[in-house]
Amino acid sequence: MMETKRVMTLIGREQAIIGKTFRLYSIPNECRQCKLFNICVARLKPGRVYRIVEVKHVGLPQPNKCLLTGEDMVPIVAEELPIVIPIPAKLFIEGVVTTYTKSLITCNDIRKYLPNDNMLKEGTKVRIVRGIQRIKCDNENYVLAEVIPLD
Repeated sequence: MMETKRVMTLIGREQAIIGKTFRLYSIPNECRQCKLFNICVARLKPGRVYRIVEVKHVGLPQPNKCLLTGEDMVPIVAEELPIVIPIPAKLFIEGVVTTYTKSLITCNDIRKYLPNDNMLKEGTKVRIVRGIQRIKCDNENYVLAEVIPLD
């Protein structure tokens, strides 16, 4: 069984549904000025996808409100879902930890899978979870693989 990274954070009460997924695209400036920042979005990585696995019910008399949406915020536990990236076939081994390096990929079929620096920075260690598809590009073989960043 693959271990997933779990994080406790806050989300609006309306979105706090077990099994629901969400992606943090960026961290707005309003969030950085909020007193809840360190227990909310500061724990998430922009570009990554998370699935809610637990909703914590706390009996606070007045829940904290989000400065952006005005929603009541509730604590949740979310697991980070794998990212799909191209890996040269000769380096693909399921379960292994490797260092992500941006490939000099020229084929559009594969380039669309290259993560932006927000999502996955070059030099980040990743665990290869599983291969999804093999693709040939400029006489090189690649595997589209699910990986879990270890940052």
